Amino acid sequence: MSENFYNKNASSLADLYLSKSFEQVHEPWLDLLAPILEKTNARILDIGAGAGRDSQYMAEQGALNNVCITAVEPAQMLAELGKKHTQGLNVHWLQDALPDLNIITKQQSGFDLILLSAVWMHIPDSEREPSIHKLSDLLKPGGKLVISLRHGPCGDERKVFEVFADQLVLLGRSVGLSPVLVTEKNSDVMGREAIYWQTVVFTKESD
Repeated sequence: MSENFYNKNASSLADLYLSKSFEQVHEPWLDLLAPILEKTNARILDIGAGAGRDSQYMAEQGALNNVCITAVEPAQMLAELGKKHTQGLNVHWLQDALPDLNIITKQQSGFDLILLSAVWMHIPDSEREPSIHKLSDLLKPGGKLVISLRHGPCGDERKVFEVFADQLVLLGRSVGLSPVLVTEKNSDVMGREAIYWQTVVFTKESD
């Protein structure tokens, strides 16, 4: 299980993730984030929140508008570090996981933004369709879903699966999500060779 890897290596992974800024990692879609952070009481779901880098940035940037972040991290040790990193901010941590997201589903829906950064490659093919259904259900009409896709070998015990932007776009369309951005493959900001990233951004069609 990948969760075991993230728990065992929580401290070193947190250092790695926090070594790069939100702007460096998410530069391709930053202009789509700004209007969400300017919206009063916007609600953001950060799935696979890790050590809290992205949640921290979005909470700080949206603080004047009371933007609320729900951070979901299945690996408990990593989540504990994330809680410390976002202490005092409008970030609420939960232990939950795709495709079911049972806890989130019981508590909340209607998010203005859902972010999956470095998550999709951990979801096997058999769980991708129910996952995209769940994400669409949790998103507000007009809301944005941002998914980063990791291409390349893993080199450790984590389970990763091949990802394809075209496949993801088709899945999204099947549940009323329209692609608004599909980037080219970009080099890894951590400098790791043979690893490339793409970002796919959807908007949920209005009913």
